[in-house]
Amino acid sequence: MTQTERPLGRRERNKAEKRARIRDAAARLFSRHGYEGTTMAQVARDADVAIGTVFQYAATKPELLMMVAAERWREVLDAVVTGLAGRDDPIEAILVLVEPVIKTAEAEPDLSMTTARELLFGAQGPHRTEVAEIVAAVEDAVAGLLRRSGAADRAQSAARLVVSGALLEINRSRTGRADAASVRERVRDLVEVAVRGATAEEGALRA
Repeated sequence: MTQTERPLGRRERNKAEKRARIRDAAARLFSRHGYEGTTMAQVARDADVAIGTVFQYAATKPELLMMVAAERWREVLDAVVTGLAGRDDPIEAILVLVEPVIKTAEAEPDLSMTTARELLFGAQGPHRTEVAEIVAAVEDAVAGLLRRSGAADRAQSAARLVVSGALLEINRSRTGRADAASVRERVRDLVEVAVRGATAEEGALRA
């Protein structure tokens, strides 16, 4: 057995178990009561830990939300990257990537919009950084699709536009500045503009 495969010690297992209980309790309460209707004290009671323990694992309520989001988004990313196999149309493939985020926003609008807002505009923290790294992995997947379609040097910039734009569109729905029912149409328009711009010839862009 290699060093990386060594089983966790008792202390590490206890910490991992507490972290999972806190994360799962927060996920349940956020889903049941919404972000604003959930308190750190409620999470502590539901997880059967002291409130100080909750703060050890998530120093603020936004960080607690990011802890929940990191777990969900990691699972989504793994499933979506698998689902991209064999898709040649970059627009359709990118829409496959963002569809789980849209579905989550439809199922839990308050929680999803708050997650998008905190990711875009929230304070730095370890769990927010973890979510940002997952988002960066999605950007890399989008950029890879664009490179295969001839985007070359503009692939990464277009990928950032697609991912941040999709999050902004979800946040616009939350604030009432856009119709939630049209989010897929708005995201498709954004993806089409980004893909066509990224794959256009330099001369065509200057013409």
